[in-house]
Amino acid sequence: MDSSWNEVQHICDPNLNKVSPVSAVCWDPYHELLWVGNDSGRVSSYYGKGLQRYTAFKAHKDEQVRQIRVTDRGIISLSPKSIQMRDRRGLVKWNISNEDTQDLHCMTSTTLTNGELLVAGQQDDMLVVSLARGVVTRKISGASNIVVLKSLPRSICAGSLLGEVTLRDPRTMKVEQRVQAHTATLSDLDVSGNLLLTCGFSQRQGSLIMDPLVKVYDIRMSVRTLAPIPFPSGPMFLKMHPTLSTTCLVASQTGQFQMCDVSSLIMGSYAAPAQFHQIQTSSYITAMDISSSAQTLVFADGASFVYQYADREDFDVNPYSLPIAQPDIVQPPTTTITDDSPLSSVGMPYYTEQLLSVWPNNKVYEVGTQPTPIDEEIIKNMKTIDFVGYAPNPGNIHRNQIPRKKKVIAKKNGPKFRSEQERELLQSSNVLVGDDDGPHHSGRRSSSIGDISNMDPTVMNMPRYYQRVEIQYSKFGVDDFDFGYYNSTPYGGLETHIRNSYCNSFLQVLFFITPLRKIAKSHIKIACTKDNCLLCELGFLFRMLEDSKGQNCQATNFLRAFSTIPQASALGLFDPETPNRNISFSTLMQNFTRFIMEQIHQEANVPASNPLISKALVRKIMEKDDGEVKTLDIPSTMQQLFGLQTLSQSKCGTCQEEVSRITYPFVVDMLYPKKNDRKSRKRSFTSILKASMYRENQTKAWCANCHQYQPTTTKKIICGLPGVMLINSGASNSEESLIWRQNGPNSPKASQQNIIQETTVDSDQGSTNEDASTTNTPSSWLPERFGIYINGSELVIKALPVGKEIPPEFKGAPETCAIYELSSTILQVQAEEELPHLVAQIKIPESELEADAKTPWYLFNDFLVRKIRPEEVFSFKGNWKTPAVLQYTRVELDTLLDLDVLPSKVDYSLLFEDHSIAQEPNPDPQHEVLTEDEMPKRGTLVAIDAEFVALQQEETEIRSDGTKSLIRPSTLTLARVSVLRGDSGPKEGVPFIDDYIATSEPIVDYLTEYSGIVAGDLDFMQSKHTLVPLKVAYKKLRLLVDLGCIFIGHGLNKDFRIINLMVPPEQIIDTVDIYHIRNRQRKISLRFLAWHLLHQDIQSETHDSIEDARTALILYKKYLEYKQNGSFGQVLEEVYEAGHKANWLKGSKDSLSRVSSTPQIEGLIGSSPLFTTGWPV
Repeated sequence: MDSSWNEVQHICDPNLNKVSPVSAVCWDPYHELLWVGNDSGRVSSYYGKGLQRYTAFKAHKDEQVRQIRVTDRGIISLSPKSIQMRDRRGLVKWNISNEDTQDLHCMTSTTLTNGELLVAGQQDDMLVVSLARGVVTRKISGASNIVVLKSLPRSICAGSLLGEVTLRDPRTMKVEQRVQAHTATLSDLDVSGNLLLTCGFSQRQGSLIMDPLVKVYDIRMSVRTLAPIPFPSGPMFLKMHPTLSTTCLVASQTGQFQMCDVSSLIMGSYAAPAQFHQIQTSSYITAMDISSSAQTLVFADGASFVYQYADREDFDVNPYSLPIAQPDIVQPPTTTITDDSPLSSVGMPYYTEQLLSVWPNNKVYEVGTQPTPIDEEIIKNMKTIDFVGYAPNPGNIHRNQIPRKKKVIAKKNGPKFRSEQERELLQSSNVLVGDDDGPHHSGRRSSSIGDISNMDPTVMNMPRYYQRVEIQYSKFGVDDFDFGYYNSTPYGGLETHIRNSYCNSFLQVLFFITPLRKIAKSHIKIACTKDNCLLCELGFLFRMLEDSKGQNCQATNFLRAFSTIPQASALGLFDPETPNRNISFSTLMQNFTRFIMEQIHQEANVPASNPLISKALVRKIMEKDDGEVKTLDIPSTMQQLFGLQTLSQSKCGTCQEEVSRITYPFVVDMLYPKKNDRKSRKRSFTSILKASMYRENQTKAWCANCHQYQPTTTKKIICGLPGVMLINSGASNSEESLIWRQNGPNSPKASQQNIIQETTVDSDQGSTNEDASTTNTPSSWLPERFGIYINGSELVIKALPVGKEIPPEFKGAPETCAIYELSSTILQVQAEEELPHLVAQIKIPESELEADAKTPWYLFNDFLVRKIRPEEVFSFKGNWKTPAVLQYTRVELDTLLDLDVLPSKVDYSLLFEDHSIAQEPNPDPQHEVLTEDEMPKRGTLVAIDAEFVALQQEETEIRSDGTKSLIRPSTLTLARVSVLRGDSGPKEGVPFIDDYIATSEPIVDYLTEYSGIVAGDLDFMQSKHTLVPLKVAYKKLRLLVDLGCIFIGHGLNKDFRIINLMVPPEQIIDTVDIYHIRNRQRKISLRFLAWHLLHQDIQSETHDSIEDARTALILYKKYLEYKQNGSFGQVLEEVYEAGHKANWLKGSKDSLSRVSSTPQIEGLIGSSPLFTTGWPV
């Protein structure tokens, strides 16, 4: 008997501290609930078909939940040392944990009506527990080493660790029958009616072998062996069908399961072939269960995932389920207020002191409105006669009337929009573009942060520049926001208002790790076939930040690739849907750091051909073995740079088997002393760091020899030191943060001295007096420099003062000695009543510092970048500042690395190939790819245009005065990009790239009227175009930028912004800027320019990127012609005059009836850069 079982969903049983394998699952036969227990002693419940979280509680302290039973009274959970019963809301009813509970494994209910529970394990006595009272009522001796218990109406089945099954009388508990089911140990058994099914291991040649059969016994009179059930992958779990007494669910640890009918095997019927199902798990199966309706199954694995299967679309967990208890919703009091309602009808809170509003009557009087100042013109013409002034009416006020003073709304302190600045500039100047004016590029403004607090940033209050920064939008969108106001440095910031933008601070830290930047830039030179490769996206982002020269950048593509990783979602690494003040972004950043470093390592790791960049690892790669030289695998570049080479030794506490392996953790998690250890609170940073790196602990781990979880002693010994050390501060709560603040320079005397030494902030320039960096950094609990050396298995860490001689013990070989200096910190900052956010304090490498810079420390608060004093980095006085991640770098790192071995040859094959992921691409595309003879070079002209679709609609609000305010613009993504040849020649104007971009994200609007994209164009199942992933199209454009191509187009700044590509201004020729008079706000559309200058009707029905790019190219060539004959200024004035007359409409169709609807570039552009043919009129 079998059915078609399909996976409904899989969820991750969350644990905020660590990944704990699920050890027990159980369907609730009374409610629509699934109960899940893990190795950390945590029990959770999930409700309904969607498995929504219902309750969760810590049932057992750091002990494995070995079994869960559900009764009508509550939930019973079993651990090795305790038994506990709770109600379904998590409230404890009773708990048993004493000398009788030594090593419990299993439990079952008795068949008697008095409500008793049998509990047994690897101990001498079996216990009988009263469910009503929660006490042990009886002990049954001689029932040892029992690992499985099942109950029948007339007997109790007990399976032992030695492979024996005993049948006991439920009243006397005496053994009635014995069955040696397996020669070794028993893994599971189940009973139904007269059938007993077992699975387990056999002893063969001194080792345990899993039996590939499910053994079946008839236990009616004497135990009789029946035909076994074959299960080639090795049965590990058994569960009888709740409604079909001869049907059994069998599963293996590898994820295979089968629903088989025992009666068909007994009768010898093998007509129906066995149907196996495979669970898509990356780990091993640890538990399973079948619901009382037999319509849904549940499996759990060692990676904390729970998988639900069903044999139909509309399934039920139970035939009849009771409703669950819902939380009580507190109804707010109803208060109706109208114009006639007295104020006393509104309730007042309870108070014990007299209110401030209770004033005596003699203190209450009317205060008149403050008179407005008299006009200066009136006072100037006033004549005084007998102390009374007389003046003629200037004509702008009425007799006997005083104008009321207008209420001035205080504007939020921040930059003006660019459009407002340009409007003010136009009002103060009247400059026209002359004949010699050519294409111009709007350079970066040198505006800066204004009104910055002059307060000492090392005191308790938070300076203004640490506050959360937000992008404000005008009707012109994000392009109108003045990012230059927040950044006057040469280092680019990263924008917010992108999902998961909390990662910005860590991305900035990674950018200033020069070796990593070179690794990422080297990676994008090779042919990487992974669509959402984070290392590729890092390389693209680093190239943008290098080219930005202080302009704002976006991590859109990196964060979009990050959001597609299912493991990141399972670990809860995405931005919360509704952020609140209690969210710990510090913990979120630490989890992100661990995950992202491991992910980048996997993408950079090529086991057969990893380049050796670390000279300190040369001696560890070659070792002698019996006189021969043995070559070990070279670690990945990420392991060589960030990996803390660690020898992990695990020793089983039962069989004493020891397993050793070399690991490369990328992050050190700081472990603080316990709360009640007051002396340890005065420990230094280096002592806590040492205890965190070199530790020995006891855990429950899987023993391959014992084939079960056993107490294991784990020891970690440091063997090699990284070039860059990342440290998670672990200061996620107030107790741990208090250690940072209590051990810092907190004395008032020290603070006052620091204030005297520090300099003030220039609020107009947003910079600090750099002479302050010459003063010594005040003593801080966080060391600026520390040394590490390895002495055998001993680790020594010591803080080293900067500027003093290094002790001799830290001058040894680089394999065992290293000196680290603080390079960056990531902080969670939070003002009162504000949401928390993350900032980075980064020490700029000396090679990238400005020539006149004397302080290397900079603050990166998203797109706000500014210099800071070193004292700010090492001070943690106020509770507004919590450390998250620290980065230390070896002082001699440049001498230890050989980055010349990284791949340096750029792979240009993408430009000469035309690959499409569409199933049926167009066999006759509109474009013709480049040949190797057409390899672009610096100065090559290309015309470009892009089309976009909307992933999210814009958010607006209507103000009280009826005006509409833009809260957030629509989110656009690249849908099509076309690039044409622009140099003179036979193929001038012929496209060589015309890629449609595949996307897996839901599209809310195709913007067909403006993009020409319709539903199906971006679907690989339906598209007839050249369809490529976003990374492929982006890399093509990145190659063209790096080759030095000059891009011609209309409105390219917006296009490149959405594409997330930083192109140097000298490589952009934008026709929207060419055909623009600087003192006029109107920028002319491509369609109007084509109609007026080229007599062409483009975009008549929809947009086409090839047509738009070709038109921009022709307009640029036309500009060169006007420029040569000196008539460009006059022509531009005529265009503006014609636009005003036509109200900037392109004109009637009759005016274009003599010309074609699309420009024919062959007839308009000759072989030379200038036009040689005539123009239609």
